[in-house]
Amino acid sequence: MEEKTGRTSGSAFLKASLIITVFILVFCGYTAFSCWQNNKEILSEVQQAKMICEEAMEERDAKELELKQREKYRDELLDSINEIEDVKKEFFALAKETEDRILNGELDLKIAYLTFDDGPYHRSNQFLDVLDEYDVPATFFYLMKCSETGYAEEDAAYDAIYRRVINSGHTLANHTATHKLGKEGVYSSIDRFVSEVIRNREFIYDRYGYKTEIMRFPGGSDTSSKIPDIIPRLNELGYGYVDWNIACGDGGQLQPANVYRDNVLNNTKDKKVIVVLMHDYSLNTLEALPDIIEGLDKQGYIFLPLFPASSMCRH
Repeated sequence: MEEKTGRTSGSAFLKASLIITVFILVFCGYTAFSCWQNNKEILSEVQQAKMICEEAMEERDAKELELKQREKYRDELLDSINEIEDVKKEFFALAKETEDRILNGELDLKIAYLTFDDGPYHRSNQFLDVLDEYDVPATFFYLMKCSETGYAEEDAAYDAIYRRVINSGHTLANHTATHKLGKEGVYSSIDRFVSEVIRNREFIYDRYGYKTEIMRFPGGSDTSSKIPDIIPRLNELGYGYVDWNIACGDGGQLQPANVYRDNVLNNTKDKKVIVVLMHDYSLNTLEALPDIIEGLDKQGYIFLPLFPASSMCRH
């Protein structure tokens, strides 16, 4: 009996040991599996974090490259603008000398300044095409973006026209931001008028890198009598102003092209220097423009863009 009990006890011990061993193995296996799973998740998270860091670094590098390219473009643009300004200074110095000699009777020539007000317009490119065809420079008194249907400060449709005017060697001049007349318009106060001029100046400079130094009063300088003492304020801003001594008439009642042509060509008598007022929205003015250019050429006029030192630019 004692021997049997001993074998039974030993067998139970072995079973218990086996169970414990299996339990330990299962526990260790589960623990190892859990650790492996955790490590796998951690490795996955680390890998994802690494990918995010790499993407962020690539994005940073791309932005740095873009910034460097922009800085390079800006520097090249500034260099080009400076070169253009140097050429303009030389050209305008020669133009000033020529104008003075004409007015003093030393040269048997005459000067015509063709000017276009209130643009840009959708038809402006057609006017520029005609000027290109005849190789004639002009002056554009432009607003802060306008169209036949109203004013739109961010209207990108006119960007190309502004740039073409500048790049073609024409003079771009300030005609206030809105040209709005009436009780609450540009002539409602000196401060309102000055703010209109500054807004348009900053708009043109910030967007196109072009410094305007000439302006025209909406309606002409006689209209500015509504705000006395405005001239000194404009001078402080670095502006001279230009009126006109010939108008084709397209700012009033609609007339045929031949009337606009004759309004210019028949009113040049005894004028050594003329400033012609036109608008680059009028289809009839566009039709008359080639005849106006050819007619003035036959009368002995040369064509120049306006410049600050011109006798026609008053301060």
